Order: sequence, then C-alpha cells, then structure tokens
Amino acid sequence: MIKYPSVAIIIINWNNYEDTEKCLDSLKMCNYPNFKSIVVDNDSKDGSGLALEKKYKDFSDFIFSETNLGFSGGNNLGIKHAMNENYEYILELNNDTEVEPDFLNILVESVDNRPDYGAVQPLIFYNTPNRHLIWNGGGKYIKALGLSITKFKNEVKSKKIYPSDTEWITGCAFLIKSKVLKKTGLLREFYFFGSFEDVDLSIRIKNQGYKLWFEPKAEIYHSVGSSSKTKVKGKEGFLNPQFHYLTQRNQMIFINHHTPTIFKPVAVLTQVIKLLAYSLYFLVLWRPIKLKMVWKGFKDGLFKTYHD
Repeated sequence: MIKYPSVAIIIINWNNYEDTEKCLDSLKMCNYPNFKSIVVDNDSKDGSGLALEKKYKDFSDFIFSETNLGFSGGNNLGIKHAMNENYEYILELNNDTEVEPDFLNILVESVDNRPDYGAVQPLIFYNTPNRHLIWNGGGKYIKALGLSITKFKNEVKSKKIYPSDTEWITGCAFLIKSKVLKKTGLLREFYFFGSFEDVDLSIRIKNQGYKLWFEPKAEIYHSVGSSSKTKVKGKEGFLNPQFHYLTQRNQMIFINHHTPTIFKPVAVLTQVIKLLAYSLYFLVLWRPIKLKMVWKGFKDGLFKTYHD
C-alpha cells in the first residue's frame, strides 16, 4: 500500500474493563500506521471507563456519555467525533474482539482504490483457545422475508473461502468510508442494541449505489455474547430477557422498514413460526420472563412507529 488513509476505530465500553482492555492491547500491536482508537464509555457504573482512560490515554481518545446510548447511539457519538476530525475511514469494532496485527492494512487496501465499494468486513472467528471456528464470514439477505443470514458460521477455516461481495456487514467489525457515511446517515438509534442496525446500514449503503466487500485475509476474534451474558446463571439462564426483547423487536422494526409491502405478511408469519418454536423452548426450560419479553418485542416492533 502506497498511502495510508486515516482510520478512526470506534469502541464502546459499558461496564467491561477486561474485554475492552484486551481489545485495545491487540490494537496496540496493529501495524497500520495511521489510525486512532476512540473509546466511548456508555455511562459505565463500575469505573471501567475512567480506569481505561488512565491506562490508555496516550493511545486512545475517550468520550464519556452521560447516559447509556446503546450500541447505535454510542457508536454515533464516536462517529461524530471522528467525522469532525476528518478521518477518511471509520471502523465500528466490538470491544469483545481481538485483532491480528495486519487486519487493518488488509481491510483498507481491499477497498481503498475501488470507488464502487463503500464498506468491508473481515473474517471473524470465535475467540476460543484454538481460534479455528468461524463466527461470521459475510452475510446473505432475503429481502422478501426480512432475514439476514450469516455465511460460514460454525465452519472450520478453509482455503476455499475467497474474498467476495457480501449482502450485509456485521457491526462487530464494520469498516466504512466516511464519504459514504455522509450520504447514508449514521446508525439508526432506535435500534439501540446491537442487532439489525448493521444490516439496516448495509442496505442503506447499497441503496446509495455502493457494494459491500468481505475480505477473509483480514482476521479478528470475537468473544461472542460476553457483553450480553451474566457471569452467574440465574432463573432465566445467562442471557438477560431484555436481550430477547430487543432482538425480536429490532427484527420486526427492520421488516417494517425494508420488506416490500407485498411480502410483509409472509415475513411476519415466518417470525410467528419462529417464535412458536422459541416459546416451546422457553416453556420446557421454564423461562417465563423470556417468553413474555420475546412476544412483547414482536408486538412492539411490529405495531409501534420508529423513525430517525
């Protein structure tokens, strides 16, 4: 690579010093010469934001939100800071990830001289001891059903995985050109939690005439669910019922915004069938709050109005 466009890496911290520390330590090993990490502390109550600032103040910019803005709002706070500083690229990166030293070089190089591409994602593995099992390798989108499908999930890394176009990019590691983001607008904050705002943004990028790229030579590792799970199993399991509410609510919001009217009844019916299966699962395990919340999410997302 002859030139190194400036990159701002946005990382959200919320009561999670350990994961954010690992993420920043891995970024310190990154050999791309022109990037800045921006940590947005989402109103942490455990002092983790201040502790991270004390340790990494010479490496990262820190922004402290007075309220928990969620994944989308927190990222937008960092994105606005980055755009005011005129960074050419913005990378949304989950705080529970660790990266290979060359990942950013590879990502930027894969799209920088291709004006028809607006964003790119790496190959993402589960952050397990052997790091060989794939979590995300790009995505497919079924417009008629409003469904986003993750490619290569739970497959072992293979030489048969090639760089390719992708239909949506995960918010776990979403590198976008700033000039494209100025056209699409920021993440939609009514999604709040980390589900479907990435697919939504991907579609808005494509609606502006840009393509999306998946670059498997760039590799990172994701500790999946660490920000959503409790460390101690409760009556409702490890996952907070609010997780199920927001995930299902966001799915229905997404369908309302992006599924053509003619296909919407089929998309809604597909979700009902899925939720009936979930309901049986929650009843067998006796998760009554999760059962209630997942149906509440369905109803709220389908019938309430959500706009920018």
